[in-house]
Amino acid sequence: MTAEKLSFGDFWSRFQAAEKRAGAFDLIISGVQIYPMLRVKIFYALAQALGIYDDPHPASEKPAESVGKAIPAMDTLKPAPVIVIPFNRLVAGAEPYSDRIVELLEGAGIEPRTIKYLDPEADLDIARLRESFVARFETQANELLAVQHKFRKSLNRAESKKRWADLIATLEGEFGVKLPNFEPYPYWLLRHSIIDELGFKDFFGRLKTKDLYIVNAYTDPRLVRAARMAGVKVHDIQHGFVSKQHPAYSFLPGTVVQSSSDELLTWGEYWNTAGSFPKGMTARTTGPTKAMMEYRALALAENRIRPNQVLFTSQGAIGRELFEAAFATAKSQPNLEVIFRLHPNESLEGFEKQAMDLAAGEPLPSNLSISHRVPIFLDLVSRSEYLVGAFSTTLFEGLSLGCKVLVLPLPGFENTLPAIQSGDITLVTDLSQLPKFLAAAKPAADPSRYYSNVSKL
Repeated sequence: MTAEKLSFGDFWSRFQAAEKRAGAFDLIISGVQIYPMLRVKIFYALAQALGIYDDPHPASEKPAESVGKAIPAMDTLKPAPVIVIPFNRLVAGAEPYSDRIVELLEGAGIEPRTIKYLDPEADLDIARLRESFVARFETQANELLAVQHKFRKSLNRAESKKRWADLIATLEGEFGVKLPNFEPYPYWLLRHSIIDELGFKDFFGRLKTKDLYIVNAYTDPRLVRAARMAGVKVHDIQHGFVSKQHPAYSFLPGTVVQSSSDELLTWGEYWNTAGSFPKGMTARTTGPTKAMMEYRALALAENRIRPNQVLFTSQGAIGRELFEAAFATAKSQPNLEVIFRLHPNESLEGFEKQAMDLAAGEPLPSNLSISHRVPIFLDLVSRSEYLVGAFSTTLFEGLSLGCKVLVLPLPGFENTLPAIQSGDITLVTDLSQLPKFLAAAKPAADPSRYYSNVSKL
């Protein structure tokens, strides 16, 4: 089989079928379910190898390591029944997702302890905790692995390597591509998962922790798994879109995932049924961030929308295709003011070069502008009559702010199908007929489905 350009929908269906055929979720080594912890990365690696997506984070940087002081002795730490772990990425210098949950917890009379991933000025952070776990538990983890293999309580190294190789080969064979970064047996992940399990069990036990609130939980599956193994309930705080084609939130019915959170705290009722969650995971609405609620109220009161302003919102995975559409729209529709807004991780210089290439020596359309970082994105959204994209979270923010939202049939647009089917989002099937689609587009009938008007725990 040779690599082929698939539709996103076909890719997703074949991806899940290949997982099932390979028994991907059945591979458990020394009690650790390996595959789900790499599923999101494998999904994007396959999509990029097939040309469905570009790099979703083309200019992202590896986070720095924590170099703070030594953490205090475990027996000196005060109890923390509720712990909150914020997102690594800040929005305008703040972390609104966890901030809102902390505010709601405090309003309910609960005093959570916030522990950041990297916070050298604090007495501890996750990075330094993990360093201490390696020092304390690495030998014990290695001994556990050796004992389990010796007494056949787990697959031995050779058996594990073969099972993993067969799993990856099945995925590669399904699509006719190679996954060189995932072909080696991830022994490091097994070992560190056990170290995390031992370390966080001790840590959460000493602090008497019962609930863990974490933003973007699926990017740290080892921690989520370790917390659940320790009897801590894990609450994933929504930070982006959820859909039935999202590899972190969609599984075949009955799939058990050790590293999934217990529940997802969502912005609005729409998201509670947007995914196909693993067995035992639920969703409930706690509402949007405080900043979003306050911004929405102000923007709608001011009625800022400018007629004929069209905002294209980029995203790394399909940024080039979106810019081509924005360029073509500006060129063919001089009556429209077209703005192309870059994702923070995208390169302004790269899109300026693409604009020159598309112009092919002719003047650039005077009604086209490229926006990067400033003004804040919502300022552009709240002033645009139309918002155009493929499947980013920003499209739903546009619905909340009264925009007429349209999506292009680019890879991944299927993530927005429920909103298209409800009539809240308009699918553009032919860019040459864009005026017709713009005329047909309308604001969402009930924007509170996506971003509730109420916040609550």
